[in-house]
Amino acid sequence: MEQGRLYTAELSNNSALYPWLDKQLEVSQQQVLLFSRQPHKRLLEYIDLSKIESYWLSDRTTAGAITPRLEKIAHIITSKLPNDHGLIVIEGLEWLVSLHGEDAVLSFIRQIRDEAYKSSWKIIFPINCLVFDSVWLARLIREAPEADIFSQIKDDLTEFHQEHFDIQNESIEEIKIHNFQQMPGEDIELDTIQDGSPKLVMLTRLPSNGFSNSILTRRILQWRRMGLDVSEVEPALTIRDEKVAHQLYSSVEEKVRRAVQLENHLEAISDNISATELTTARFRIRQLTGLDEIEKWLLSL
Repeated sequence: MEQGRLYTAELSNNSALYPWLDKQLEVSQQQVLLFSRQPHKRLLEYIDLSKIESYWLSDRTTAGAITPRLEKIAHIITSKLPNDHGLIVIEGLEWLVSLHGEDAVLSFIRQIRDEAYKSSWKIIFPINCLVFDSVWLARLIREAPEADIFSQIKDDLTEFHQEHFDIQNESIEEIKIHNFQQMPGEDIELDTIQDGSPKLVMLTRLPSNGFSNSILTRRILQWRRMGLDVSEVEPALTIRDEKVAHQLYSSVEEKVRRAVQLENHLEAISDNISATELTTARFRIRQLTGLDEIEKWLLSL
């Protein structure tokens, strides 16, 4: 895909969009702006929201949500275009058409196209082609040509995991099971705190019995989606001795559990400290650094 261009991408559901988007965050330093039909609580299950700017298209009045007015969406996009570079994804085009009509949405897309022409941003509209009238769909594709970016997502994700996590001797089905099924006691929805970042939660301890690379990969993804920096445990994915790998995991798990406790304490007294102190403490907790100093500071308060 070229910079300064708009694209449509065939997508029957979001099962490919979010893994693809998560991969973009891993392999490049570009900024990402997402307009989604999913609330942040749902997105947290798939994407690390601390790495992107996201808006929930909704009529509800809540943090992170904006009304689905074309003018509002266009204003946010055009204000980003002159600066930096990156990727803009606009979900729910079918819904916008049902709200505003085909002509209004097409005019909106043309406006974005004209503004984006000389920018360093790529703009994608994931769509289900079967939903639209064929004549209008042809007009849409003239403004935003088709890009085949989701059809190979399963192969791409498998290659990505093998390259970065050195997962061996496991089938694609095994990886899918551990990536998308809940572990016992972890049928949870991630909540958010005041600044919109995911709230840290306690997860079930992973015993040494049955410990494997695929289970560890699943746990790392869960931690990352809470905004935790758990790079310290990633070498365990390449350690063949499962006992040694589990020991490294356990040491990081204790830090994470301590971080959860510290954040709970921090949020309980958040009204009594400055915004700067609160932001700094939240950041350090998620980096898993200086936990002793943070604990002493909290106790002193």
